[in-house]
Amino acid sequence: MQTTLDRWTDILQPIFYSLLWLLGLQTDLDLSPGSCIRTSPTITALVSCLDTFTVPHSYYDNATYSLAQPVGSQRRDWKLAVTTLLSVDGDCSATSVPLSLQGLYVIESFGGFCVLYETASRSGTYVKGWGFMIVPAFRPLVSRSVHISAPHPGYDLGTIQQAAYIFQSTGSNSLLVTGRTRTAYLNNSNCILPVSASQDYYRTDPAHNNEEPFFDANVAIYEWQHQRLGCPPSSCGFLQLHGKGASTCSSDQIFLSSGIGNSSSSQAWYTDDVDRPIKRLQQNLQDNFPSWKISLPSDSTCPLTATKNVVGRYLNGIHIPRVCSTAATSKIATGEFLHAEQASLPRDPQHYDAWSRAVLETFDTCADGMAMNPGVPAI
Repeated sequence: MQTTLDRWTDILQPIFYSLLWLLGLQTDLDLSPGSCIRTSPTITALVSCLDTFTVPHSYYDNATYSLAQPVGSQRRDWKLAVTTLLSVDGDCSATSVPLSLQGLYVIESFGGFCVLYETASRSGTYVKGWGFMIVPAFRPLVSRSVHISAPHPGYDLGTIQQAAYIFQSTGSNSLLVTGRTRTAYLNNSNCILPVSASQDYYRTDPAHNNEEPFFDANVAIYEWQHQRLGCPPSSCGFLQLHGKGASTCSSDQIFLSSGIGNSSSSQAWYTDDVDRPIKRLQQNLQDNFPSWKISLPSDSTCPLTATKNVVGRYLNGIHIPRVCSTAATSKIATGEFLHAEQASLPRDPQHYDAWSRAVLETFDTCADGMAMNPGVPAI
């Protein structure tokens, strides 16, 4: 259970780091992504610290964005680093990143976890901003083949810490967080194009641009999962956490979807007799938050159905060359993608435990000998 002191630590730590940078004290106190590994007491504190280096709003122009993108073999090697991290079973320090990433990324130990993170920063900001990833250091500590991600740091506030807590408390397989806020480069995505003046799909929005390294990391996780164990719906899923504004779908505290819209055929997919992870998660969240409205596209008109989410499209069976142009349908949807849009209240630390219980109740343990329930982590 999170204490009041823990909550204030989570809130104040990133503010403290930011103030140090603004006051010019970064060098004196060795403020760097590596210092987060050395000084953070918990996983949630670690992600809060790493998040302070997230590439901020309107940071890039065309030239600087191009310089920050993977070049040559780096995109392939970024995926290889993700796969390598997922395969660790023991000594994190014995694992190294490919040559093209050395000097930029490293895999290091943090308690009972291994962390792939960017070591390079300039004036308090990641040089590349491809993101970071955390996995349990030992395979028996993985209870469920659940992969949790937070694609919008610095924008969907609180989702980074929430994702970290749920990851640890449920014994999930991986946590992935991008290193750029969605508005870091305000040019439109070349992948998903807006169809109205009210829509914005930016180049650095990894949910809507397959050129972002976050997409490549998800592909690597998916390929690793399917090559190793497959993705049985009872114990496996890809949970992506988002936040929504107060005026958007205001009657829904949490709106869940699997990326196939709210057409009649899609609504039938959500209401048929097939047991799917998204249905179980909706019911378990409703049980844990009985006074809230927790909806699926079959019982809400909320338009945040993630049909243009390129990771969701890929997880639903759309091949990589077509993720920018082709939406998934109920005929092909795998059900592996779980997309959660949340009002501010569900993202509050006081509700982390209930969220975690819902995930625990949604997914069985993945294999004999795995930890049934890792317990409530310190924050």
